[in-house]
This record gives sequence, structure tokens and C-alpha cells, in this order.
Amino acid sequence: MAMSQKTTKVLNKVFDAGFTTEKEILAMTMDDILKIPNLSIAEIAIINALSKSVKANSVISFLSGYVE
Repeated sequence: MAMSQKTTKVLNKVFDAGFTTEKEILAMTMDDILKIPNLSIAEIAIINALSKSVKANSVISFLSGYVE
């Protein structure tokens, strides 16, 4: 299964905002997330899922779309 275009778009926004490592993504606060321009509520939910996946060491599952 390929990574969705929406996930790719959100990852690029996170990377462009300067959060490029797992440690930086885990340290993101809601204020950091809200500073990212043009995020929709759905995209904030994707960032939340990404953060949970990093914490659970399941980034590959997140990227493949298989999230338990």
C-alpha cells in the first residue's frame, strides 16, 4: 500500500516548519502545530497520528496507512 497524498502533503508541511526528526516531532506543542500555515483540522489529526506513531515506534505502519 502506498502512502496517501494527504499524508505526504502533511509530512512536507511538518518538515518545512523545521520538524525533521522524530525527537522534534515528539516535542511539538499545539502552539507549534498551529503556527504551521494553512493546516486543516484533518491535517492536524494526521500530525497527531504521526506523533503517536513515532512514540509507539510504528512510523512504518503510519506511513503505510496501517494504524491500529
